[in-house]
Amino acid sequence: MQLTGNALIEALENEAVTTKTFTAADEATINLDDFFAFIQTTLEADQLVSAEMIISGDEPIKLSVETNLINLPIRYANAVKKIVINNEEADVNLYMIVEHPAVSQSGLRIDYAASVTAALDDFDSVAARIAAYFDEKIVLINTTEVAEEDDTTDSEGEA
Repeated sequence: MQLTGNALIEALENEAVTTKTFTAADEATINLDDFFAFIQTTLEADQLVSAEMIISGDEPIKLSVETNLINLPIRYANAVKKIVINNEEADVNLYMIVEHPAVSQSGLRIDYAASVTAALDDFDSVAARIAAYFDEKIVLINTTEVAEEDDTTDSEGEA
């Protein structure tokens, strides 16, 4: 899949991105089958996609996969438009996004997963890469939260 910058801008302005939000309980294992099936079906239909998995908890974790020409969430449409306006045709890519205060100072982490073309050629491999990335970030978040709880517990006894 390829788009010019102006075609992406038009798609964003016309809200021509297929979106879906999934939810999951904060458990050790999260089933991503429906999440990945939605992404694959949408890409096979030659549509832009934004899929979000919200993991419930005291501080929800948001895991997303989006198509874009650049590594910015599509909700930042104004910034995307300024960067891609009049750009020549280029590969549309899949980006993995994790949102939680523990992933970065801004609470947002976005990384390249694959081009849409590569994802369509071997979706299982790309889905496995995305799942591993999400697992890695969830472990980071959980480790950070446990460390913060330990710090709070340690300091409660001090006067």
